[in-house]
Amino acid sequence: MKRLEFPKAFPRLRTDRLLLREITPDDRDGVFRNFSDVEVAKWFFEEPYTDLEQVDEIIQAFIAEFQQAKGLTWAMVLTDNNEFVGTCGYGEIDLGSRGEIGFDLAKEHWGKGLMSEALGAVIAYGFDILGLSKVEAHTYSANSRAIRLLTKLGFQVESVRGDSHHFSLAKEDWASPK
Repeated sequence: MKRLEFPKAFPRLRTDRLLLREITPDDRDGVFRNFSDVEVAKWFFEEPYTDLEQVDEIIQAFIAEFQQAKGLTWAMVLTDNNEFVGTCGYGEIDLGSRGEIGFDLAKEHWGKGLMSEALGAVIAYGFDILGLSKVEAHTYSANSRAIRLLTKLGFQVESVRGDSHHFSLAKEDWASPK
């Protein structure tokens, strides 16, 4: 059996419309656009971001997670114009066991199927390359868009605590979206 190893080089993933690549400090304007938007930020932070230093800190945290073999956060860019539209990835990874996904998308791109496309690639990478047996996700119970997306991807509600839904998707239940 092949021994699982955390990737040494940051993996690039392609979908029909997206390139998922390593997030870098050059993405600060795109990340700021998302995390300063009240409609996007309300699902992650007490208050939307108000300055670029906050963005620099979160980008450095994403980079550090990868360097410490703890997480993989991809920048999502459109292949036709290289526009940064969001992030997605694993904030926690236990190779060969489980990973927890997180994601955000610029509001002007909601409802276009981009996040479903991106997460399809990220989940497949987790099962096929990282050897995960389960992918988990948490979202606020009021986040109907995220709940709909996770359900569409095959996730099942594992528990509801307070105002938070905990979802999971077992490898044997995964049916990669077409």
